[in-house]
Amino acid sequence: VAADGEKDVLPPCNLQVYTYTCDVGKRENVYSTAERVRKEVGEVSVLVNNAGVVSGHHLLECPDELIERTMMVNCHAHFWV
Repeated sequence: VAADGEKDVLPPCNLQVYTYTCDVGKRENVYSTAERVRKEVGEVSVLVNNAGVVSGHHLLECPDELIERTMMVNCHAHFWV
């Protein structure tokens, strides 16, 4: 709402939104999903990666598998995506 009480009106726009589910902790899954998106959507202008792993433990208290999964999802996936 504007200062004078008038409602702001956004100009009409032609947005399209697509959603895909992908295990970003698995590189090949990222690559295959990316190829699917290229075929179905084309050029991507905005991508939202909302993935993250939190163990709730101190790093040195985590089993190796959890440390590896955390690094794959929270770090490596950003490069793959």
